[in-house]
Amino acid sequence: MRPFNKLLNFLSFGLQGKCEERVLSNIIFINLLSFTGFTLFTIYASLAFARGEILHGLVSLVSAMIILGSIQYVKKTRKYGITAKFNLTLVIIVLFFLFASDPDDGSVMLWFSLVPVLSVFILGNRNGSIISLSFLIITVIILFMPEGFMLKPEFSALFTTRFFGLYAAHYLVASIMEYYRGNYLRIAELQLLEAKNETKLKESFISKLSHQIRTPLSNIMLVGHMVNKVNLSEEQRDMMETIIASANNLVSTIENIAEIAEVDIESKKELQDKGFNLHSIIQSTIRLFTVQKEQVVDFSLSIDDQLKQQELAGDPVRLKQIFLNLIETILKNKRPGRINISILADIHGRISDITEIRFEIKTSKPINLTSGDKEIINPGNGFITQNYTNFINNLDLNIARKIISELGGKLHILQTQEKNQVFLFTLPFKATGAPELKDKMISAAKEADRDSADILEKLKSANVLLVEDNTINQKIVVLSLNKFIQNIDVANNGKEALDKFGTSRYDIILMDVQMPVIDGFLATKKIREIESTTNSHTPIIAITANALHGDKEKCLTSGMDDYISKPFQVEVLVEKIKNLLLDK
Repeated sequence: MRPFNKLLNFLSFGLQGKCEERVLSNIIFINLLSFTGFTLFTIYASLAFARGEILHGLVSLVSAMIILGSIQYVKKTRKYGITAKFNLTLVIIVLFFLFASDPDDGSVMLWFSLVPVLSVFILGNRNGSIISLSFLIITVIILFMPEGFMLKPEFSALFTTRFFGLYAAHYLVASIMEYYRGNYLRIAELQLLEAKNETKLKESFISKLSHQIRTPLSNIMLVGHMVNKVNLSEEQRDMMETIIASANNLVSTIENIAEIAEVDIESKKELQDKGFNLHSIIQSTIRLFTVQKEQVVDFSLSIDDQLKQQELAGDPVRLKQIFLNLIETILKNKRPGRINISILADIHGRISDITEIRFEIKTSKPINLTSGDKEIINPGNGFITQNYTNFINNLDLNIARKIISELGGKLHILQTQEKNQVFLFTLPFKATGAPELKDKMISAAKEADRDSADILEKLKSANVLLVEDNTINQKIVVLSLNKFIQNIDVANNGKEALDKFGTSRYDIILMDVQMPVIDGFLATKKIREIESTTNSHTPIIAITANALHGDKEKCLTSGMDDYISKPFQVEVLVEKIKNLLLDK
């Protein structure tokens, strides 16, 4: 930290960035004046003691200690205004005392000329000018008293003229500086207020945009998952998984636009664990880019022979998302002309039934980058390493990075000596090809089914109230849950929900948030008020497109028991319902 910054941090008591700019500025300024006063009084006391002027020394020393105490007071209370006025009053009293002790001491009169500076800086231009003028009038009276008055000083006309000139100069300089300081702070506060208002407008726009996109996107994903579970041909399943992967990418894009790092999207945490063939997944992804009219890309695919026939267990949709994002990023940032993208997948290692697979995506030519960071050649592997964060931002790779991280890996970004781009990541998958492993999985699944039979029966017979104002959303959610739950009642808004809640008994309520008449928050509050008189509790799950940071907390604070944001996987919602039914 630079000396000037250290000084500011010391004078502000470490409050930089923790309070308003005007308050911080005043604390720094008052502390600067206080420390200056403490130092000057200490020096003056030392000089007085050295000259044998015990009384002057004691007064100056006590004044220094009082100012030091006022500094501690500001540190504890931050009441800088009271302290500043007290210190100003103390200085004026001490100056008059020193003058009364020795009226002919010209140095004291020179200190008088600093009163306008202190008054204006501490009290502002208006009040400071009043104090400065009042002090000047008293000084004039003292200087031009009738002959024989006991406190009349014996100063020459030249000294008196210089004193008044110095007093006026100090007042003018202090007034001008205070004017510009106050003006600067007002402009800074206005700019800060405008920036806050602009930020609020942007947040409001992003929130509305996110809500409007998430609602239909949720329907696409729910229907896609339902269709994907029926008997489809291999080609149809590939296309459906591509639709789901693209929808997932759109959700991730919305999150990146909003720059939300802490949004609680429960569907993101639920990973599929289903069998798939790695070669088929990558081939189907490549086909999406080779059937375009203006083909500008060639692919070369190299997969370990053991992986071509082996069936893996994992999340094929997320894996397809990664390849979609990386390939789309390369094509979006590629230079003019055709480009070749080579994809390599080989076995990196095996531990028990887990197979570590290493993926490499490499371009045949450099892609456009805006990073100006210096490159560092790493002779150990022949690659050029670069600033990871800048590459993530420049190439819009946050989606791929997050998904790879969720799947248990990490994205590495490198360049060859020819500046061709290389993306590396390793992911773990279960190998389900061995017959004995399949038998174990089947056995475990059967045992889990037996254990969950009771809760499934309880789930099937549960009475559920869905509160949702959008009729399309109603149909799709009901259609998605019909496989698990038989009794689902629907309310179009919060008022209908309250009416139904008053006449029927429900085991679970699925509550939308933004609705006409009565919204989800108020409806939940009313339900909890009714329950307080009957000593009962009905679990409420918020199902909402509000997915910005803080929305989950707002739902839970209103009295809801859980939260899921759109788009979601129906299995995640069912799991939440199960957990709440078990807790009842």
